[in-house]
Amino acid sequence: MIKKYKSFNSFIRKKLIIIVTLIMLLILFLSSIVFIINHDNKNESVLINTFGKQRMLTQMIAKDINRKYTIMLSLQQGPLVENDKTLNDKITLLNLSLEEAQKKFEITLLSLHNGKLTKADGNVNFESCINKISPNVVKMDNVWAVFNKSVDVIIDSKKIDKNAAEAIIYINTHNEELMNYCDDITQTVVNIQKQNSVRDMLLALTLLAAVIILLLISLFQLQKYIVLPLNELYEGINSMGMLKTNKKQVAPTKKEMIPFITEINESFYKFNKLIELLEHINKDMSFEETLKYIYESFSSFIPYSHIGIALLKHDGKTLEASYGISDSSLGDLPKKLLGIKSELSKTSLENIILNGKPRVINDLTEYTKDSAAEYNKILLEAGIKASITLPLKINNEPLGIIFFSGIKKNIYNEEHVIFLSSLANSIAISFNKNIFIDELLYSNVLALAKMAEARDEDTGDHLERMKRYSKLISELLFEDHIYEDTISIRFIKDVERYSPMHDIGKVGIRDGILLKPGKLTAEEFAVMKKHTIYGAEVLRTAENNIKKQNTSLFRVGIEIAESHHEKWDGSGYPYGRIGQDIPLTARIVAVADVFDALTSKRPYKKAFPFEESFNMVIEGRGKHFDPYIIDSFIKHKINIYELYKSLWL
Repeated sequence: MIKKYKSFNSFIRKKLIIIVTLIMLLILFLSSIVFIINHDNKNESVLINTFGKQRMLTQMIAKDINRKYTIMLSLQQGPLVENDKTLNDKITLLNLSLEEAQKKFEITLLSLHNGKLTKADGNVNFESCINKISPNVVKMDNVWAVFNKSVDVIIDSKKIDKNAAEAIIYINTHNEELMNYCDDITQTVVNIQKQNSVRDMLLALTLLAAVIILLLISLFQLQKYIVLPLNELYEGINSMGMLKTNKKQVAPTKKEMIPFITEINESFYKFNKLIELLEHINKDMSFEETLKYIYESFSSFIPYSHIGIALLKHDGKTLEASYGISDSSLGDLPKKLLGIKSELSKTSLENIILNGKPRVINDLTEYTKDSAAEYNKILLEAGIKASITLPLKINNEPLGIIFFSGIKKNIYNEEHVIFLSSLANSIAISFNKNIFIDELLYSNVLALAKMAEARDEDTGDHLERMKRYSKLISELLFEDHIYEDTISIRFIKDVERYSPMHDIGKVGIRDGILLKPGKLTAEEFAVMKKHTIYGAEVLRTAENNIKKQNTSLFRVGIEIAESHHEKWDGSGYPYGRIGQDIPLTARIVAVADVFDALTSKRPYKKAFPFEESFNMVIEGRGKHFDPYIIDSFIKHKINIYELYKSLWL
């Protein structure tokens, strides 16, 4: 009997060793797949970003060339002694900017020949793409050679002569050609990189399938030696290939095994959920949808009632509350936190980002008793009592912070930290996958909007100012519970992001009309009004291309571009829409656009004072503007003035 028992134990041990080894291999392959996804996403992002900058550089060069041309033309037209030094200083700065742009363009152009990008955190190779991109690279070289010499001519020019004029003409006529080559090369490289990624993924999945098959075979053999109480475990992981247990075998009582079975079942449940999360991230889902999925999927065994994300701003020194999701019992907590900024060095969060270590607070009231931070006050008022804070990182680069918060004290332990660290990594991957690509597409279209603005230098920083006015008006409406069924965190973000695109259609209006200092004729104004239609069509074209990937990005931008000149009483253009038939986003931007225009100097008018501008907007209540928006505008006059003062005074 003892001999049989030892033989049985030896068999079990061997099988367990095999199973453990296979599970470790399974985990290794899963980690490899995640690594491949991260690595490929990183390389793709670097390539898109780097080659995309080539396009921006050509735009920058063309813009600076035209500015220098304007300044030189001014200097040649007559004596401006008091302004000559200032204008010459501007020429010097423009020359430096052009030289810098040339150098950057040359460096990336060289990488196209070598098939390698050198970055601080390693090299990105795309040598396999050289043959495919070579024809376009040669064409780009040819155009750039003359383009570059033309830039040199402009840099060396002190006045506008024949050579300078020819150089300016060449740059302006070949700028778009260079940008098209950049786009073609970028798309070719990205497509080839994706093909290579698919190949690597298929190989990894094939090996993973082999390991899973071996694991299933081992589990099948071991299954018949597992005693009756483990039947619940088999049923819990039936999707992994377990067979039913042999009920005739002797086993410990079920009561004795319940804690063990429960713990193992929970572990496999978490494991399956993590696999589902990886699959979810690879779907064409928005970041908000992924965050909602995480909240709903894991709250059953992690005691949280709120998930909040604060992202690092571009300066790397400021955190801003950017995303959140809560239990309904906490009210509108995510909306209250949205947009709150904190200087990183003045908070305890700096250590989390710098050291990469999570922080557990099991008594938030005690922990924050000496803190006057606004976000702590909001959390406590909502009923939050404890939290786990983890860093969000991609390739060791900090993105921000994620908070998992609960409504009871002393609920978090080390196991929670370990598991939530895995979730934080998945969230960072999803954020990088969704937001980075959205930002890249958004930035390209926003650059076009800024080009339209740059044609009319009298508008100054109009885009930035009216963006801030639009955001403030949206926040005030939200605070006043006006259109509360429509205005949300996402709505406010979208209005802020897409309001600068309101006049993107002006790229299609000729200079003779757009830059005319006097009043437009009826025929000219009819042409000018078409910028709303042009702008909507530009964004619809971009939107239709993106919809091929089941993604909607420019819907709000289309609404704003097309309808921001519509009026509440139906007397606006292009379609004469009335009242709430005009999208709410456009009605908000209309107020912001007009108010900033009134307080700004234009070729045909002076800048009106705040009080006069404010009253002129109010006069448009129920005629030009949505009366409910104007009511909120009036109620929060002090807020409007504070923003106006920060922008102008």
